[in-house]
Amino acid sequence: MKNKMKTFLFYDIETSGLNPAFDQILTFAFIRTDFGLNEMDRQTITIRLRKDIVPSPKAFLTHGLTYDELEHGVSEYEAALKIHNILNTPGTISLGYNSLGFDDIFLRFLFYRNLLDPYLHQYANGCYRMDVLPITAVFRVFYPSCLKWPCVDGKPSLKLDLICSENRFVTSGRAHEAMNDVEAVIELVRRLILQKDIWKYCLGFFNKTRDEIRISSIEKTFDIQSERFSVCLMVSASFGAGKNYLVPVIRLGESRVYNNQSLWLRLDSDDIIGLGTDKDLKDTFVIRKRPGDALIVLPALERFWTKLPEASQQSADENMDKIRRHQERFLEFIEYHCRYEYPFVPDIDPDAALYQDGFFSALEKKQSDLFHKAANNRKKEVLQKIQSPRIKVLAGRIFDRNFKDEAEQSKDSEYHFYLNRLRSSLPEDQFVGYKNDIKFNCEQGMRELKEVENDLLSLNPDQKKMFGWLKEYIMNLSIPPA
Repeated sequence: MKNKMKTFLFYDIETSGLNPAFDQILTFAFIRTDFGLNEMDRQTITIRLRKDIVPSPKAFLTHGLTYDELEHGVSEYEAALKIHNILNTPGTISLGYNSLGFDDIFLRFLFYRNLLDPYLHQYANGCYRMDVLPITAVFRVFYPSCLKWPCVDGKPSLKLDLICSENRFVTSGRAHEAMNDVEAVIELVRRLILQKDIWKYCLGFFNKTRDEIRISSIEKTFDIQSERFSVCLMVSASFGAGKNYLVPVIRLGESRVYNNQSLWLRLDSDDIIGLGTDKDLKDTFVIRKRPGDALIVLPALERFWTKLPEASQQSADENMDKIRRHQERFLEFIEYHCRYEYPFVPDIDPDAALYQDGFFSALEKKQSDLFHKAANNRKKEVLQKIQSPRIKVLAGRIFDRNFKDEAEQSKDSEYHFYLNRLRSSLPEDQFVGYKNDIKFNCEQGMRELKEVENDLLSLNPDQKKMFGWLKEYIMNLSIPPA
């Protein structure tokens, strides 16, 4: 493995909606390059729209994928196998723009519901993940002269299409089309990589071991009773231009429930530990970071600290004084969040149960492998022999979604019942996700169609045509078959 050449896999996805547990990836586009950004391979995988997916009109009007394009795609199961192999090619560093905040979560659930290891591409065979968006935020804050930065209504923006336009990057397609966005990210990286020292330093933020070592080496200078804490800076595009994508934080410690999860308290908030309103601790908030994720931590050096807006600097000083005056409350706050467990969702749908049900066991992996290795015409036979309740349910859904046509669906089958629930507006028929959210159903699809229809005059001719097929598709999906 040491001799295996590492490569970048720049990728982007388009989806049927915004819910990673329930919505479907429709296109996966990638360009593989060497570390000099020389192209080695490129491909777009298009995936047929599943019968149990209600497409979000707003999502489709953004990415512009047509029904005809999708009909020529492969099944979700076939795509999942291909994408899993691509991301797990030894030495692959997979990256995109906001990929850790969006794309990678979709991939995780795609792999899970198709009985593939959701995390393998994060750590095995010399593979790991990166995200160009937080790196871009670092350059925006600390080396702004590297690019021309777009503004919207006088406010800075890190939107990829605007950066692409402002800097006249050359790409081959339309904005929000997957391959076009991949090309735009590579062009952006070509500019950033010119600052070799900064780029190389940023790569280290996504190496889990190096990220942990860097954070652990930050000096602890904030004393509360007998404990010492590190005051740091955290960079993320999610903090917004008003904060200069940068906030002051204190590292509180490690979660005692979840491995590799550190806890951080923002120091620029109005009420950091629930003092101002006498909040119950359950209503307070901490940032949860994992090594190598999209949250970048820096030491609070003077040259970094001065990049904070003055209001953030002042809030940090005031809040550290508050903590010193309310030390018992601060330590109680830490204890609560270090012991915090995410609420159990009793009616969670199997597609969304990745985090709640955890890793596949050795037996579950073995049974999944038997299902994968079986020829398509023998998968039903293997399915009947699966003993694990979780694998049996997920494998059954794979079979129904990918190997049965509509004529084969029995009216008393579990999948027929599943589709009827999708058409229902009753609360008890909703599919519940890991955040206690629900799967986008026919009722929501019709509601979103009406919202779009109210603004129909603002759509271009292609979007109006797309609105027509979306309306027909969702209305037909809402009607049970005779």
